[in-house]
Amino acid sequence: MSHVHTTEALHSPHGDAHGTSLIAFDDFCFAYDDVPVLRHITLDINAGDSVVLMGDNGSGKSTLLKAICGLIFPQRGTYRFDGTEVTERSMRDETFSKRLHSRVGFIFQDSDAQLFCASVEDEVAFGPRQMGLSEAEVTRRVDDTLALLGIEPLRMRAPWTLSGGERKRVAIACVLSMNPDVYCFDEPLAGLDAKTRDWLLGFLKQLKAAGKTLIIATHDQSLADEVADWFCYMGEYHGYDDRPHVHVNE
Repeated sequence: MSHVHTTEALHSPHGDAHGTSLIAFDDFCFAYDDVPVLRHITLDINAGDSVVLMGDNGSGKSTLLKAICGLIFPQRGTYRFDGTEVTERSMRDETFSKRLHSRVGFIFQDSDAQLFCASVEDEVAFGPRQMGLSEAEVTRRVDDTLALLGIEPLRMRAPWTLSGGERKRVAIACVLSMNPDVYCFDEPLAGLDAKTRDWLLGFLKQLKAAGKTLIIATHDQSLADEVADWFCYMGEYHGYDDRPHVHVNE
């Protein structure tokens, strides 16, 4: 696998920093209470890429995922999704906001942060209902998603009664029922038992094989090696000279 040498290639592993990237950051800066978290991020991700964000705690991985999902906005620079700039103003447009959230799914590290309904069925139905789909289509999506993830027996269970691995599957089901183009995972294997880790790794490979865009923040090198097309290093560069890479947030 060839090395990446030029500045342009570092920010666009496809060798075209000015192409039609699905996700495009240009000099993106963001700070919490005047403490810089993302500094001058310029990054291009194409549809179908499987990208792993790596770096120490506090290096900005989770914040970058939030930006991709339209949950935070630049204080300098721009973020474009499929050619359209995502801003605080554009996200106040209900049609635009619904479209972005239907195309980009976010699976949090803590599944409990995502789950708030009385039953698993209601959790999985929530997103499709927010999209304004018919009840027949909502039911079809819920049934298909529960079957695909093997959690049909949990349908009427309250999320708080589930194990950690079961809650992770339900959190993924909530996103999967929206059938997004992009899946953002924040430390997806954290706190899972070996059986659930194996299942989730296989599921990520299935998403990749289906042509979905994966953006995964993780400290788990084995996961990164299994699914990454390329790496994005947040903070101090960690090496991996034998792999295509992007190094941002210097």
